[in-house]
Amino acid sequence: MCPRGGGPGDAGGGEPSALDAVARLGYRGVYWLARAWWWLRRPSTSGALVAFWRGDQVLLVRTSYRRVYSLPGGFLARREPAAAAAAREVLKEVGVTLTPEELTTAWRGTLPFESRADTVTIFECCTDVSAPRIDGREIVWAGWVSLDDARQLPLLPHVAAYLMSRPRRRHAGGARTLAADRTHDGTPG
Repeated sequence: MCPRGGGPGDAGGGEPSALDAVARLGYRGVYWLARAWWWLRRPSTSGALVAFWRGDQVLLVRTSYRRVYSLPGGFLARREPAAAAAAREVLKEVGVTLTPEELTTAWRGTLPFESRADTVTIFECCTDVSAPRIDGREIVWAGWVSLDDARQLPLLPHVAAYLMSRPRRRHAGGARTLAADRTHDGTPG
């Protein structure tokens, strides 16, 4: 459906440098070690994600180590509040500075995922993110995708559940917005 390494409309930003390629390899290795550990231990984990909305478009990201799309975010550190983790991860992944007070809880659930019971809190935020900044190492793609298009993509299970819970909105004038045709910096893909 999407070109390798890219996202909807191939918004991946081109070929990685040698250092980026090594970093991506490192992320993949750590991810596979973590999956093996989770398979052995069957832990409970907690994460926090942030949904940025622009009309009926949501900002999605894709990592170098998974073949699915997600919202910006990540795991909670020990004793870290979910909103603080979400703000920390959003800064790291898409370069947006937030305070936990700017986040509104929109969805929370525990689903089995990758041999663990994964509890995720999804926050919504109204901060403008017109041009997310990605590092090309952990995050290899970020872009705006309409709700209908996002629901058709391979998504993390928690993100899929959250997006399915969102009501459909009518598009202005019946025209459908295809944000997937734009790159992470807003230029046509």
